Order: sequence, then C-alpha cells, then structure tokens
Amino acid sequence: KTVSNNISSVKETLTEVKRNVDEQKDRESRAANLIIYNVSESNATSTEDRWSEDQQFCLETFNKILSVHIVTGDIKKLFRLGKRDSQSGKGRPLLIQFRDRILKNMIMESLSKLKNADDKFNKLIFAHDLTKNEREECKNLVAEAKVKEQQDPSGEHIYRVRGAPGSYRIVKIRKQ
Repeated sequence: KTVSNNISSVKETLTEVKRNVDEQKDRESRAANLIIYNVSESNATSTEDRWSEDQQFCLETFNKILSVHIVTGDIKKLFRLGKRDSQSGKGRPLLIQFRDRILKNMIMESLSKLKNADDKFNKLIFAHDLTKNEREECKNLVAEAKVKEQQDPSGEHIYRVRGAPGSYRIVKIRKQ
C-alpha cells in the first residue's frame, strides 16, 4: 500500500513538472512574438497579396512611425489570427514573430510615438503574445483592479495592471 502511494505521488509530481516545462517552453517560444490589433485588413483576393500588404504596413509602422529599424529578414513569421470574415469588415489581429526578442522589446518601448501619428496608426494596439495561463492571470488581475477602484472611498486613484508577462501586478495611480 505504501509503495502504491509513493508511486502515485511520484506520478503526480512528474505530471506537474511536465506541465511546468511545457508552460516554460510555450512562454519561451512566444517571447519574440507581438500581436497588433486594429490593423485594417486588405481586400486583395490573393493570399500572397494580402500577406505582402500586411508586411508593408508593419514595416512602415516600425520604421517610419516607431523609428525602430526593422527589415524583412527580421520577421520570421507574420500572419492573421482567426478566420477571415468579409461581412464584419473588422480586421483580424496580426501576429508577428521576430527573429530576436530584442527587436520586439525595442518596438514595445517606442510605442509612445504612436500618440502623434496619423489615425491609421494611433488606433493600433500592441500586445505581448501570452500563454493561456498568462492571459488568465492578467484577466483575473484586471477584474481585481476594477474591484479595488470601485472600493476606493476617495476616488482619487485608479488601479491598473502593469509589468512584464509572467510578473504582472496591480499599481495604484493618482488621478490628475
């Protein structure tokens, strides 16, 4: 009976370790990925033409607007997430996989330049490519921040989720 319990315990531990390793591998594979929302989608009939237009839009955004020098070779993959829906007219998010996470970090650090850009660019939303667990953690923290903001008796502060993926925290900010 003791041996059976020990074997069961070891199996549970192995399963947990495997889950943690898989999560870490997934997190590492997404480290150089970036998701851009609100990018208008091309009406071109050819997949190659649509992909080419998306790539040109991204290069223009990175080089001209954000002033981060990115060339075609720096992008490993670029594709739209989800199914194409021609009726809604809403553009699908763009997932961009860079060859190096430093490039992604340079882009994320220069996003403040979007405020002064044309309407075509200042509506863009840039996000890290998060794992399912990281998305769930962020969602829970956002809900917690909303509750804290509602419970703040003075109403002088707002609560926001800040930090790098995997190390999010709720920050209290004074309203201006």
